[in-house]
Amino acid sequence: MAERVPLPITAKHGPNPTEPSEPASGSGTYVVQVPKDQIYRFPPPEHAVLAKRYRHLPRQKRPCCSCCLCIFISVIVIALVLGLIGGIGVSSVFLKHKSPKFQIENVLVNNPLPNHNQKHPEYDIVLTSENPYQLVRILYDEGGDASLSFAQQEIATGKYPTFEQGPQNSTVFKMILRGSKLALPKEMEKSMESANQKVHISLSISMGVPIRLRMGALKTGSKKVYVSCNLTVDTLAKHNRILSQECHTKS
Repeated sequence: MAERVPLPITAKHGPNPTEPSEPASGSGTYVVQVPKDQIYRFPPPEHAVLAKRYRHLPRQKRPCCSCCLCIFISVIVIALVLGLIGGIGVSSVFLKHKSPKFQIENVLVNNPLPNHNQKHPEYDIVLTSENPYQLVRILYDEGGDASLSFAQQEIATGKYPTFEQGPQNSTVFKMILRGSKLALPKEMEKSMESANQKVHISLSISMGVPIRLRMGALKTGSKKVYVSCNLTVDTLAKHNRILSQECHTKS
């Protein structure tokens, strides 16, 4: 039989510290030994120096969107406040309504052509209107009407003119009233024809005038005022004279 050669006996020594230890079989874990001078810090020292430098750098100025938004909101608020104040001002002015004042300056009768069967004259009425407001303009809109009456009988009608009147301003204007188809009263015919002997005639003028108030860019709605004037003339012929008059305005 062949002799079995015994295995050499090796001395057991401890692990060499300079050699990496082999991983245990089946553990899946590796131990890596690195020299101390090769270990990196996290973060590296260079990063700390850079961070310190950035902390002391002045911050760059960037467009301030919030400032622009604040300015925009402030402008809107100021505009709304001014609009509200203006609206309240105009409303208070309209609530404290001051009616325009009127005065009749002249009444001129234009006789019709001689071949007319009936006399239907035209009347030129010259008036003065006065704006009592200090800061408000008066706008006389379209749609105004006027009528002339004698002894509570309407003898002529016409339109009130449109114009704009400044604050504390007096405006002289003329209305043309056309006679109705009714025959003139005898007293009026006599007063028109009497050149030497004057026949006094009492007349009344009624007007419905739509007006608006304007202060700057703000306007009120249209509101109609009614004017009634009673007057007495010495004659209806040429070069007549107004003896007395009284005008009232109401809204």
